Amino acid sequence: MNKFIRVLSLFSLIIFMASCFSEDRTEEYNSLVSDDKWIDEVLEKYYLWNDSLTEVSESDYFNDANDFLAKRVYKKALDGKGDTFSYIEWKDTISTRVNINRTSGYGFEFEVMTDPLRTTAHTMARVLYVMPNSPASEAGLKRGDWITAVGGDQLTVNNYTKLIDGDATSLSRSKIVYDQDSVRLWKSLDIVPIGKSRFVELNPFYLDSVYTIDNQKIAYMVYNEFSTGPKNQSGETEYGNRMLNIFERFKAIGTDTFILDLRYNSGGYLTCAQELASLLVPASALGKTFCTLKYNETGNLKDETILLDPKYQMGNLNLNKLYIITSRYTASASEAVINCLKPYFGKDNIIVVGETTYGKPVGMQAFNDEKHKFIIWPVVAYILNAENTANYNNGIAPNYELNERKLIDSLYPLGDTREYLLHNTLALITTGSVSNKSYSFNNNTTTILQTSLNKHNKRGIIIH
Repeated sequence: MNKFIRVLSLFSLIIFMASCFSEDRTEEYNSLVSDDKWIDEVLEKYYLWNDSLTEVSESDYFNDANDFLAKRVYKKALDGKGDTFSYIEWKDTISTRVNINRTSGYGFEFEVMTDPLRTTAHTMARVLYVMPNSPASEAGLKRGDWITAVGGDQLTVNNYTKLIDGDATSLSRSKIVYDQDSVRLWKSLDIVPIGKSRFVELNPFYLDSVYTIDNQKIAYMVYNEFSTGPKNQSGETEYGNRMLNIFERFKAIGTDTFILDLRYNSGGYLTCAQELASLLVPASALGKTFCTLKYNETGNLKDETILLDPKYQMGNLNLNKLYIITSRYTASASEAVINCLKPYFGKDNIIVVGETTYGKPVGMQAFNDEKHKFIIWPVVAYILNAENTANYNNGIAPNYELNERKLIDSLYPLGDTREYLLHNTLALITTGSVSNKSYSFNNNTTTILQTSLNKHNKRGIIIH
């Protein structure tokens, strides 16, 4: 289809140019290329890699805005990964987007994967977590459930989106059991009816707890998105206030150690990252550099320094060591927090447990013009720490590599001290080492085919 459109566009250009010999159609031409020419203007001024834009031909200016942007961005950015973050947002979908971004449909997150036992050719989904007050929670769905069918249809990579939203349906669950020879196999468990999908608030503060172990008070927070409020729009303060309240409570309890769980956090607003870092950093660092926004050298945007905000002193935990749980989904603002705290903790006092993160050391900004029906969100800056570094194009590697995807056993609820990543992080704090003795693992290679987490913010850090 894209090839057909390009051929049609080129043909149209030829016809148009030919017609110009007989009459002046400059105004019509300008109208046809206006959107893409404006994209060019923005990229040439503000795009971080504006000196490495992909060359285009005149016929490309007749392309759809999305296609033109994809063609123009720097293909070798970030050590060859390329710019997959810059994007177009159509204005007539923004009101819908606010609801889409703030809803989870049925209210659970999952990974779609090949059979980890390799005993079938089936595709199945494993539930990562369930949102409270959602159709999924009302249906009794829980973390670790294996879903093999939806509405009676075997789950495939082509129909997995039926698990995200839709009408009332049913989900078939299975579990792994052992036969008399201790061989693992699948057993059908039950069929669960689930109500119609609906709006579910994606409260980023999924869980916060305090554990007292060997006279240590260990605070733990599962933080799933750097969002500002229920609508996740710039200027909202509801979630910022909630974050401060949580930390004030942690501080009043007398927290000795803190575990920040970012395993399912793919990023969001830089302002939220600044708030979180200001609550976690040693108190002596407040007022100092959180990050520097490093723009291109030719545009109108000047490098900017964002400070660790002293107004969060009342909730600041004044920590000297921090434990962070990560996964392949940890990205963007999550990585910025880790990187930007390192100069104040020292690299040996930020302990990362889990998987290597995604690798998004860049920020984005919106550009709007009333003449056009879309907003362009290009990558505009590197997010550098106080040492002017952001060396994680390929992700931040963990100090202790642990992968919950390899577990055969059911996943314990987040916050349960038996839960694999939390259990080992607590062991690391209290004993100095991790232990896998009480868990069963899959030695086969499991392929992750899709994940519901892709529907959340997968772009760069939102600067403004």
